[in-house]
Amino acid sequence: MTQWRLVFCCIPIFFLATAPQGNSQARQEQKEPSLRLMLSEVQPGAMSSEHDCMLVFDNRTFHAEKASRHVGRDQDRKVFEGNLSDADWNALDGILESDGFRKLNVPPGYVPLVVQNVHPFTISVQRGNGYQNLDFVDENSRKPYDSQLKPLFQWWRSVRGRRMTVSEAAADSRCKLDSSRGVVSN
Repeated sequence: MTQWRLVFCCIPIFFLATAPQGNSQARQEQKEPSLRLMLSEVQPGAMSSEHDCMLVFDNRTFHAEKASRHVGRDQDRKVFEGNLSDADWNALDGILESDGFRKLNVPPGYVPLVVQNVHPFTISVQRGNGYQNLDFVDENSRKPYDSQLKPLFQWWRSVRGRRMTVSEAAADSRCKLDSSRGVVSN
């Protein structure tokens, strides 16, 4: 009787150990695509602010979020997902790979506690094993780089100005605003 128990206990273990684990291509397809670009903009208002965020992945898909915020909290957040057209992808790639944009180096600056006309933008572009990070607190901090940034902002305005279907996807943590330091608009 003990031998039969041993056999019945070992059979499931044998089948689990010899079961195919799936091919590497199937596992590769389940892997999340690499982030190519992250754009984030906060438009402050008197009673609330608007936060737009877009993540573009190297497989030409995007994840966009639009939030209305009041006192640092979301009042409403909508998520949109989709695929970029060939024309949109090629235009974006041309902007990000242009010499002017590629060589753009914005030194991290000190953010005072009080900023007049605050209008923050954050841009992160994948560059090899790292990211080209560009942070701007207001329009004055962007002015020296207007010629390099203008095509990207026009592209973004064009894409987010189109009608997009609301997705049931969850908000992405990469679109979460950094609350490690307070900035007061004056």
